[in-house]
Formats: sequence, structure tokens, C-alpha cells
Amino acid sequence: MSMLRTPLTRVVLAIITFATSSAQFDPRVVFDAMRTEMQRSMTELHLGDLPRPYHMEYLLQVRRSVNLHAVLGTIEDIDTGIVARLTVRVRVGGPVFDNTNFFDVSLGFFGSSDDEEGFRNRRIPYEVTSEALRRELWLATDACYKQAVEIYAKKVASLKNRTRKDTTEDYYLIPGRNISDVQPDVRIDLPQLSALVTDLSAVFRDYPAIHTSRVGIEVIPEETFYLSSEGMEMHKTEMTTGLEVITSTQAPDGMPLAQTYAAYGMVPSDLPLRTQLLADVRRIAETLTKQTTAPTIEAYSGPVLFEGQASGALLGQHFAPYLVAQRAPLSEGGFSTNERSMAFQNKIGARVLPEFLSVRDLPTTTNFDGRVAAGSYRIDDEAMEALNVTLVDKGYLRTLLSSRVPTKRVKGTNGHQRGGGAMFSVVDVNTKDAKKQLGPADMKKRLLKLVKDRDLPYGIIVRSAMDQNLLFTGVLRQLGNELPVGQGEGKLGLLEAYRIFPDGREELLRGVEAAGIAPSIFKDILAVSKSTTVHNFLAPAVIPSFISGGSSYLISTIHTPDLLIEDVEIRPLEGDMPKPPALASPLAE
Repeated sequence: MSMLRTPLTRVVLAIITFATSSAQFDPRVVFDAMRTEMQRSMTELHLGDLPRPYHMEYLLQVRRSVNLHAVLGTIEDIDTGIVARLTVRVRVGGPVFDNTNFFDVSLGFFGSSDDEEGFRNRRIPYEVTSEALRRELWLATDACYKQAVEIYAKKVASLKNRTRKDTTEDYYLIPGRNISDVQPDVRIDLPQLSALVTDLSAVFRDYPAIHTSRVGIEVIPEETFYLSSEGMEMHKTEMTTGLEVITSTQAPDGMPLAQTYAAYGMVPSDLPLRTQLLADVRRIAETLTKQTTAPTIEAYSGPVLFEGQASGALLGQHFAPYLVAQRAPLSEGGFSTNERSMAFQNKIGARVLPEFLSVRDLPTTTNFDGRVAAGSYRIDDEAMEALNVTLVDKGYLRTLLSSRVPTKRVKGTNGHQRGGGAMFSVVDVNTKDAKKQLGPADMKKRLLKLVKDRDLPYGIIVRSAMDQNLLFTGVLRQLGNELPVGQGEGKLGLLEAYRIFPDGREELLRGVEAAGIAPSIFKDILAVSKSTTVHNFLAPAVIPSFISGGSSYLISTIHTPDLLIEDVEIRPLEGDMPKPPALASPLAE
């Protein structure tokens, strides 16, 4: 039921609707300022005998965001804003050996005096003249250059007493060109979004066993300007829309419990219809209420069927990140900077899936049978056209997703630089082997046969799993340090898991996690479903933001069938539990 909007609310919404479309950057002003300042810097920038820049990049991103949250049918906050951020990258030395691919511990974690002016995500005025933008570029370039020569000297010094095993070049240059992907403007209807979040949040009034709930929607139009010293010039616009629902409670024994729901698209009309959203939110409210009295289990090791969203979450968190080409940076003292998701770097040509499965990354695909693929894009952040890539062919790894930073096995870019580093976008898992594609009843039958063969009392079906972004940005804010789901290396929090008995009866569980998940378990996929799921989510950047200086999360898509895996470890969550509230919720009255 929609809340009654006061005259003041209507005025605020009208003002916000106007503000979201009022400020625009003039591309001619932006690129003229960029070209002028870059030419000056490439020609004149130096410090004594220190190396001059051989390559520079300017990246200007303008976000015009709208963000609304509602609780129990009332608006909690409405935030809008226009933020312009500038990033400058300077390379000194040469393409064979430069200041990059080196992690300086002191700069990486503690910063330096040069960072005071800021050259990564530097916030600048969004109403800018050519003179003002040139000033920002000048200050950012100066700070970036000074840090670049400092890191270059440290990198040279660190190799004097070491034998360098990886002699891969640090960068490769390409001819410049102009490229553009500017989409038509999309009007953001604030009153309509406000009505949607209030109606969805009002669903939780009917569930007094749920302690906390929050519904939010965010629309982010983003405009990007890019220029490199090679003459690469790019102008593009993108929009991302996301709706997130976070709800939590406690079981009578104190165990924290949570459910989440998210829907993402490019424009607001990509979201499911209002009736579908209401049904989905009511479903997670009912599931969470049932879990307050549901049983947990002892440790289980056996076959697990991942259905729907859970199959996408499993692949998105524990398989897709390995498909990105990475290069472990050199560092002082052998400090380890990024061992995460490196397992496939030397496995090109090896089998990583069963021979009936293949994987492609399809960044230019916008939908699968009418279901939106929110991770789609045409041009990456280095002004390269996004290429469709076959990553795994009939079980065997053929290549990795790459940017312009070469690695031992992948020398060139395939247009997958996003948010500061190479990143997956629209991952399509598919098979042409009809014998391995089963209907819902046959998938369960196959699962129960495995249970019988191993003499297990039951099997496990997982229908919903926790996404990391929702855990860290939503669930933890509601529950503090009392984790409702598992987290950590090789773990996946299970939001909706059932044990299925030999007679086909299913029983909802609470407080369980999948553990010990390694890349090798995906070779043990025994069968997949005929139906598929499109799982859009905010994926953690594979290249950590403290190394890349870019985004922490990027919108991505996994298109996958359900997965029957031969052996997965499922554990109960253990530890001390906080006491539940002493009084019942007032909603119960």
C-alpha cells in the first residue's frame, strides 16, 4: 500500500527530477582541455634527469545518481547528486619496463605526500570551464608523475639483487583513434521510483517475526571521457539501475538470519514488473519467517544441486574471477599483493570443466531470451571495442579476459578493461550435449540416485546464495558483526537451502554455508538443467581496487543452467549467538 505523499514530498521529488538532468559536460570543451594539457605535459613535464613520461591517460567520469530507501512503507532517504571524478595515469621508462606492475607497500596502504592533490578518482567541479579543467589536469598530472618516478626508482632498486623470472613487457602501445557510444537520455521518474520502494517495503509490515528490513533503488547515469597520449579518444554514456532488498531477524536460539533480493538492469524499465517484484519480496519474507523455526544440520559432504540464483552466485564468486588474466605485481620484500583468483593463469589448454560445458564472455549481448544482461557494454575503459571471447571450449580453457597489460600467456587485449583492471562482464555457460541437460524432475532424480549410491540420509538443494556486495553493504549494516551467512575464502553463504530425502520430501534449513569451494569442484559437474537463469549482480573487482585505483564492484551477468555437483561440503554456522530481543516486535500487536 503506497504511503500518502505530502505537498512537501511532491515538491522535493519535482526538484530532484529537474536536478538529475540539468548539468551536462560539453565534449568539445572537455577534449580540447585534455588535448592541450596532455600535449604540454608530454612535451615539457620532467624533473631533472628523471625519466620523462612515455604514455599518459586522462579518464573523466561524471555520475548523476538517484538513490532512494524505504522502511515499512515510508521513505527513509532520497539522495541525488552529480559527481565528476578525474583519474590520471602516467607511465615512465618504456613499454618493456616502466613504473607499473609494481606494488609499493607504503604507498598502497599509507599513501604519500603526493596523494594530497589526488590523481585517482579526484573529485572536481561538475560545472567546468576549459581553464578550470586544465587546472585540475595540471595538478593531478603533476602528482601522478612525481609518484610514477618514485615508484620507478623503487622498482629498479628492488630488482638489482633479484633474478627476474617474469620478463613480460609492462605495456604495449597501439595507434590512436576516436570511438563513441553515447546513448539517448533516459528520464528518471522519481515519483514512480518512490512509490515502488515504499510499496515493496510495506510488505514487511505483515511479517512481525522479521526484525529489520530495507528496500533501496539506485539509478546511476554515467558519462565517460577518455584520452591517451597515443591519440585514443573515447566518449561514452552508460546507465545502471539496481533494486536491493535486505531483511534480517533472529531465531529463538539467537542465530542471526537474513534474506536478500536484488534486481539489476541498465535502465529502470529493465527491472521486473511491479507485480513480480511484490511477489518476490513477499516470498523472501515468508522464507525468512519460516527459517526462524527451521532446523540446521550437522556437517554434510555429498552431491548438491544449485538452482536458479544460487548457480549464478556460485559461478560468479568462485569460477568467473579465475577467467581474468592477472599479473602478480613485483613488490619490495616479496610482499604478496594478490593471490586471489590466480589459479587459471597457467592453465590455458587444461581442462577446468566437464567436457560437455563451454563458457563464453559476451559483453555486447544485452539479453538472453528477453531477460536483460546488465553487464553488457560496447567499449571498455581503454577505448577498446569489447570482444566476445570463448574462454572454455568443451571443458578446456582456451584464453582469459584481458586488458592492455600483457601477461605471460595473454599478450593482447580483448576489450575487457573495466573499473581499473580486466574484468568479466556477461558470462554464458552452455552445453550442446542434450544428454546432460535434464528437466526439473530428472535433476532431482539424479541427485537422489547419488544420495542412494553413497548411502546418505539426504541430499542438498540450494536455491539462493549470498552475494558479497549485499553482504558487506547491506546485511552487515543491519546485523553488525553477527554474520548470518558464511564468508571467507572458499565459502558461500546459503540463504535458501533444503535437504531432500529419498522419498522426495524437502525441508528448509537455516544457518548453513558451502565450504571448501575450489576451482577443481567445477570439473565434477555431473548434469545441468534445460532451463537457464540470468543472474545480474555487483561483482567484486578481480584486480583489487587498492592496486588498480579503480572500482570495488562492477555490474556483471552470469547466464547459466542449474548445476548438479558431485561433492560439496555444507557446514552449519557455529559460534556464540547474540540474545534475541527481550520483547516481541510491536508489529505483532
